[in-house]
Amino acid sequence: MSFNFAYLSGGRLYLKLGQANVQTIISEFGQAVQQRESQQQRRNGWKQKSVANFLPAGMGQDRQPDLSNVAVQGVCPTSADRLLYTLEAGEVGGIFTLERFVTATNIGGAAAPAPRQQTREKRLFHSADFKIDRVDFHPEYQLIACAAIGKDGAANIATMPVNAVHLAQVTEGDSLDLAPKWIPGFRRAVVFQSAGIGRDGAGYIVEQKHSTIEQLDIDRQEVITLASDPKYDLLSPQMTADGTLYYIRRPYSSLRQRARFSQILKDALSIPARLCTAVFEWLNFFTRRHTGKSLLSLPQIPQQLNSQQMLFLGRLVDVGSEMERNRRFGDADSPSLVPRSWELIEQFPHREPKVIGSGVLAFDIGADGQIVYSNGSAVYGIIPGGVAQRLIVDRPIEQVVLLDLDNHLN
Repeated sequence: MSFNFAYLSGGRLYLKLGQANVQTIISEFGQAVQQRESQQQRRNGWKQKSVANFLPAGMGQDRQPDLSNVAVQGVCPTSADRLLYTLEAGEVGGIFTLERFVTATNIGGAAAPAPRQQTREKRLFHSADFKIDRVDFHPEYQLIACAAIGKDGAANIATMPVNAVHLAQVTEGDSLDLAPKWIPGFRRAVVFQSAGIGRDGAGYIVEQKHSTIEQLDIDRQEVITLASDPKYDLLSPQMTADGTLYYIRRPYSSLRQRARFSQILKDALSIPARLCTAVFEWLNFFTRRHTGKSLLSLPQIPQQLNSQQMLFLGRLVDVGSEMERNRRFGDADSPSLVPRSWELIEQFPHREPKVIGSGVLAFDIGADGQIVYSNGSAVYGIIPGGVAQRLIVDRPIEQVVLLDLDNHLN
């Protein structure tokens, strides 16, 4: 049995249909944003060169254009050959559809890449007032559900008819309401994760409570807590037609706990060194300016950012350490990027939660009982009554969704 799914990696959208090769989807809107910024920077290039003349030697040279980071934040299918996804391009966030991404040759057993076909991207909504996170689609009511993240950091669930141009917020309050998912066969109702937040006198977020799983009945305007445990964050919920609840469970830690004392001490001890470096660079600037020589003859080594820290589900993770720690579990070439304490949970009504996967970052449940999940390094598939099989290797994988192509095949 083959799996058809889409996944996000590094802000890009990929498709894996049956045995065909992985297909990369490029957003026309995102490309247009970057092209406009690139052209504008080329037109203003003389200004940058003028500023570089006043900088120390080596600074400002060979600098790449600072273009908007175009990233897909969420994806879901709406039909057999249509995808719905959210895109972030700089300060602008939007909801888009992609049509005609399926061809007859890439859904069978063919291993060769499918012939490239014309796809069409359509923008449904965009705004600079807030960013759009995960998205889901209700086929019966033709409704989109998503998380709208405001500039103050709060997030609320919003809905929009697929042919409309405005979002309507259906939750409110100073909280993080994220990852909405429609409940099949349950009127207009969604499950989502929710966490209260606390702010200081200046309005900055300084604390976050544990995430719970909520059910919102839009027609009745009722919110019910389905699962809550102060020791855990319960994330990315999904509910099947029989009422079974799936979610990711990870140990809860407050924002204050994450600001470790060792890191604060390290920053405090580095203040004198940073001040000395600033004074030296200032003196070195004038020396170069008037004598053409540096105070030191050694070549300057550019500082590199620590690429091991990555943000997953709102939590910074030391990816390098986790990969080394998890390499002895499962496949050595695709270790989990997150701690094994991040567990995929199956909870039947009126039963105790059951762990069905460890080190899980993302998952999706199909109507036929198929499950796909990712540990950040690979995607695994499970058929009903079967065992997990690895489908693809890539990293970092941030979201994975199943695609139902039955209607296309019929």
